[in-house]
Amino acid sequence: MIIFVCVFMLFPIFTLPSHTLTEVDGAYYTGQCTYGDMNMHLGFITSIAEQGMFPPEYSILPGAALNYPFLCDTVSSSVYLFGASLRVAYMLPMFFAFAQVFLGFWFLASSVLKKTSKTAVAFTLFFLNGGFGLIYFLDHVTKEDKSNFTRIFTAFYNTPTNLVNSGKSYSNIRWTNAMVDMMLPQRATLFGWMALFVALWLLYNAVFEKKGLKYYLLAGIVAGLMPMIHTHSYFATGLIAICWIIYSCVRDRFGKQTVFGWLSFGIPALALSLPQIIKWTFNAVGESFVRYHYDWCNTTDNPIWFWVKNIGLVLLILPAAFISVDKKKKAMYTGAMLIFLIAEFFVFQPNDYDNNKLFLVWYIFTAIIVADFMIECYRKLKGLKGRVAIAIVVMLICTNAAGFTIAREVVSGYRPYSYQLYSADMVDACDWIKDNTEPDSLFLCNNNHNNAVSSLSGRNIFCGAGTFLYFHGVGYSEREAELKKIFANVSKFDEAVSEYGIDYVYISSYERANLDKTLIQYLEDNYEPAYSKGEVTIYDVRA
Repeated sequence: MIIFVCVFMLFPIFTLPSHTLTEVDGAYYTGQCTYGDMNMHLGFITSIAEQGMFPPEYSILPGAALNYPFLCDTVSSSVYLFGASLRVAYMLPMFFAFAQVFLGFWFLASSVLKKTSKTAVAFTLFFLNGGFGLIYFLDHVTKEDKSNFTRIFTAFYNTPTNLVNSGKSYSNIRWTNAMVDMMLPQRATLFGWMALFVALWLLYNAVFEKKGLKYYLLAGIVAGLMPMIHTHSYFATGLIAICWIIYSCVRDRFGKQTVFGWLSFGIPALALSLPQIIKWTFNAVGESFVRYHYDWCNTTDNPIWFWVKNIGLVLLILPAAFISVDKKKKAMYTGAMLIFLIAEFFVFQPNDYDNNKLFLVWYIFTAIIVADFMIECYRKLKGLKGRVAIAIVVMLICTNAAGFTIAREVVSGYRPYSYQLYSADMVDACDWIKDNTEPDSLFLCNNNHNNAVSSLSGRNIFCGAGTFLYFHGVGYSEREAELKKIFANVSKFDEAVSEYGIDYVYISSYERANLDKTLIQYLEDNYEPAYSKGEVTIYDVRA
């Protein structure tokens, strides 16, 4: 366990420092997978810390309650308030979270499989998940022209586990790697899995190992705390519990101990979670959330081929593995099967792709029973020459896509392959903002996703990126339309300053590309800059 956890911890050790506000000549850079979501999480961290408002609101849409599971970011806000830099505050809790997720999976798989060899294979299959996506990079590769293969390491989101369009065809590879595209960029998923694996381990031991009421109770407490850590993990835990309730009650003929056990789980789980769900989750759920949608993200392939090429050899082994495992493991797997069926026919958020957070919980148990079958096959081949070579080839087929994806992500954190989030002038401007403006000041600026004001200073901006707000179920379209009118009309600007209480106007290269030139001239003619350096000018319009 220690060896495996230490080896896999090398991934966050190499990628978190290179992906988190890496300074190059005063500018901040990041890697491929964190170019998007990191900006949102930085904004949550800084605004919660700077403004001190609870329940928190969106700094990218002032007045709107923060419905996104925010507890992962309050941890970093606390570290930030204690005096750590934003970079350290972002990274530090994630190192602990990575370690706890690795340990949590190991303990769960070990409880089910009982053997270290099986646990090690299950661990490898889950965290190095990937399918047959590499085939799209081997086409047209010659000794003279290797560009189709080398684009893995240079092109934006061209990896064997995340490839929507290969350039020659619609490749439809959507089965993203658990570490690269979930744990590293999606903090809510990372922190959610910390709780998820603990809850599943406790519940498995309560139901299948019959370790007593204490395990039910503790599992219920952990499950009840999940909604504002990670809603998908909470939902997945509930689906698994439904199947395990049916199994255990039938097995024990509704025995008193079993009924009391499930009450010990259910009462704290509901008592702790319902206030969170009512306060935050229900407010975010709209018509675009729960709806029928068959076949996940597949739009072009036969459904069977879509899943085979995305999951790979593990899926081909799964039927034989399920048949071969004992009745207890079959019963355990029913929860995973229910998750897969529901996620295949329904989506629970505006972005269909986000159902992968449910499919990956199905894959936890898939990796476990497939690992059980693989080691049993290996044992039965004892005495066969080449047994070790066969095992190595099988594991390479299962993990090669993840290996190349991880290599690409590591490379993307370093120049010249990293991506600039904020220029040096933007970083300096945000330092000035933190020192010279009120924490709840309202800034008028462009709504690019990598908005330096909201991310680095924690101040409110008039309207943020729709790529964040829409997928959280937040109604922002009216405010965004108003922003465009303000940018395009000088008279509308004066009205908005008075109506919305705008305090400052932030002008950088993004605003110059989107603002009407007459408005920029109007600001220059009527206001003295409160701050001006390089590409950034800030006007105080409160007067």
